[in-house]
Amino acid sequence: MKNRVSLTMVSDGGVESAVREAVRRAGGFDDLIGVGSRVLIKPNQCKPCPRRSGFMTDGDVVEAVTRIVLERNPASVVIGDGAIAGWDLGGFSTQEAFDSSGVTDVAKRLGVELRNLNTDAAEEVRVPNAYVLNTVRIAKTALECDVIISVPVLKMGSRTHVSLSLKNMKGVMPGAEKRRSHLVGLDMAIADLCTVVKPHYAIIDATVGSEGMGQYPQDAREMGLIVAGSEPLYVDVVGAALMGVTPDEVLHFRYVGQRQGMRPVLDDIDLVGEPLDAHRQVFARPFDAFCSRYPGVTMIQGDSACSGCINELTSAMIHMKQAGYGDRMNGLTLVIGNASEAGPSERTVSLGKCASGLAGTRAHAPGCPPKESEMVRVIADACGVDPGTVLTSMEEARRKVWDLWDDGSSH
Repeated sequence: MKNRVSLTMVSDGGVESAVREAVRRAGGFDDLIGVGSRVLIKPNQCKPCPRRSGFMTDGDVVEAVTRIVLERNPASVVIGDGAIAGWDLGGFSTQEAFDSSGVTDVAKRLGVELRNLNTDAAEEVRVPNAYVLNTVRIAKTALECDVIISVPVLKMGSRTHVSLSLKNMKGVMPGAEKRRSHLVGLDMAIADLCTVVKPHYAIIDATVGSEGMGQYPQDAREMGLIVAGSEPLYVDVVGAALMGVTPDEVLHFRYVGQRQGMRPVLDDIDLVGEPLDAHRQVFARPFDAFCSRYPGVTMIQGDSACSGCINELTSAMIHMKQAGYGDRMNGLTLVIGNASEAGPSERTVSLGKCASGLAGTRAHAPGCPPKESEMVRVIADACGVDPGTVLTSMEEARRKVWDLWDDGSSH
């Protein structure tokens, strides 16, 4: 059953019927949840959004999953998550997210505890053979449970191409601990986190997905599907495929696969239920939507451009603009991935290992991926700007965001 992933359509029977069928097709909970099990149901409640916006797990899906779990008579059931703490942008209230998604009402109706993992007690856990996080602080609720069911929504991710069941586990990192995953490298940090709190089952709310920058209502995409399986990596590969994203584009798929001795490819998956090709769509890429805000900058992406370089480049461009140098980037060409040529601009910067050695570039930022600060340095230099000014502005802007969170106003 480990390789089995089910794809189920929501029809006249409604969401609960579809979730039940998806779980049944994928092997059920018989071998997973017993009378002594302590279960954490972990939806994506990243920030308050309208229901069925495609940006956070809807209460109907959470209710269906919770009902199935309760029928197993486990020792305890908790629905828990912690909203975004803020990296380049501000943080959000977890309780307001619970309220807006309908999850608060679900917990009350079913008599299940609802827990804010941002304010939960936490423990520091050592990560064996870590990529970047030798230790990580994790909410005790996640550490003390026997079963974690990750229930994300089907959406693109501005920093990781996709945001599905593996990335959803960031919510068990309390409060500002989430920021450290960005600082050291988000995709590798996700792999490290899932080494110590890997979900035991994944159910994707693909009733409505979210593309582009996740703005509502223009980026909501009706899908009418539920994806389920006992191996989160494989479930996420199917979820990515539904949005038109190939597994090799998602860097944390690669790292998790290496760690677990698995290949994140569709050929290794026993897909049951609906045929994938009948439902596959092409979601607008967050990075493309992001780049549309910089019409004077030419972006060239080779086939190998992955979430690592995109993640760091997004932050670098945001902080160039926030430092007051957005217009200075006009006429700049930025290259990531294994592009075949640099383009016509005399102000071309190549970024990352895949773009190294590209003829016609003015400067190159090495690394796989390069550090955000290194990208800032080469871009600022190409624009005739003092990199130190941008880096100082970046630190000041982040400190304002982080101080707002740390004083408790965003909890």
